[in-house]
Amino acid sequence: MKRLPLLAALPLLCASVAYAAPLMSVGYFNGGGDVTAGPGGDINKLDVRQITHLNYSFGLVYNNEKDETNAALKDPAKLHQIWLSPKVASDLALIPQLRKQNPNLKVLLSVGGWGARGFSGAAATQESRAVFIRSAQEIVNKYGLDGIDLDWEFPVNGAWGLVESNPADRDNFTALLKELRDAFGQKKLVTIAVGANAESPKSWVDMKAIAPLLDYINLMTYDMAYGTQYFNANLYDSSAWPTVAEADKYSVDFVVNNYLAAGLKPQQMNLGIGFYGRVPKRAVEPGIDWSKPDAQNNPVTQPYFGPQEIGLFKSLGYDLTKDTYVKYNDIVSKLLNDPQKRFTGHWDDRAKVPWLSVKSADGKALFAISYENPRSVAIKADYIKEKGLAGAMFWEYGADDNNQLAKQLAESLGIQHK
Repeated sequence: MKRLPLLAALPLLCASVAYAAPLMSVGYFNGGGDVTAGPGGDINKLDVRQITHLNYSFGLVYNNEKDETNAALKDPAKLHQIWLSPKVASDLALIPQLRKQNPNLKVLLSVGGWGARGFSGAAATQESRAVFIRSAQEIVNKYGLDGIDLDWEFPVNGAWGLVESNPADRDNFTALLKELRDAFGQKKLVTIAVGANAESPKSWVDMKAIAPLLDYINLMTYDMAYGTQYFNANLYDSSAWPTVAEADKYSVDFVVNNYLAAGLKPQQMNLGIGFYGRVPKRAVEPGIDWSKPDAQNNPVTQPYFGPQEIGLFKSLGYDLTKDTYVKYNDIVSKLLNDPQKRFTGHWDDRAKVPWLSVKSADGKALFAISYENPRSVAIKADYIKEKGLAGAMFWEYGADDNNQLAKQLAESLGIQHK
């Protein structure tokens, strides 16, 4: 996706020229550690021939939020600046080596991520924004990067109270992006990632105001296996495994259409693909339909995992009382290739994604986890082309299994690699 200050300057301007410019594959790489993804990966193992853009994750923001647990981020002398861990800094110094694999590779530093603090404070005033932007410029210049990617995923909402937020976040985010674009000019990329939640383009982010300021927007069209939903990243609604509460009824197609309705153009967005799976929350928690009276005391679904299933996942290293994120490489090695064959593979032809079942104590097949595989990735690539989207984004490269998914995505999107 090219810069969007003037829509007339865009490639992919209309359906008739939908593929005048090559499609993108933006690969996030968790180099510095992430709350859900675990420790950072090895940058030397990346095959960047399969992607067009690398989003190195994450830089974090120095902040004074009371619940910040990283002592390094509490330095008051560096408030609102971007912090790089020693590993992130050393990895960024290796970017020239990566570019030898793919001379056309664009590399951005991603700042933020799930549970990352400091954005609300950094965006709050013109002075604090200037501090943040100067540090972004310094990092981009020091490491020869092609731009900056902001993963302030939940302005206004604050990730349901996990991080500090303010009703003014929406307008402050717009101001931050405008000033960031003014500082970087046209020669550097400025991008963001946005959440799948229906409220995001309605009340958390001013899509019409920010779209002209950005080169592209990455949709996080995954992490849907919450509430009464079974699937993590279903392309369409499943009929075999229906969602009970209407507010939980998410699909990739729903999210894309929701952003389109908010004024975002197809050629401004990359479709997010998760290289992982999730055990649905409804397997272990009561499902609540918050639209109904006295909702918390009247759950609409009951957990269906018992001690046997919970123990099975625990034996594999997954605590289902916490956010259960299973990388694709672990799905292949631990679940699909389980020597005891406790998991059975299935394909949902409505949802267009694979899923695994486990047998209950009484022999019933229970929905265990949904995920992506090469087949579902290829179908999502077809969807990208049908919708006229700019390309794909995926989280994250270190979760792939011998580059299976990244290679499939590159092949399906027509990305040339050697």
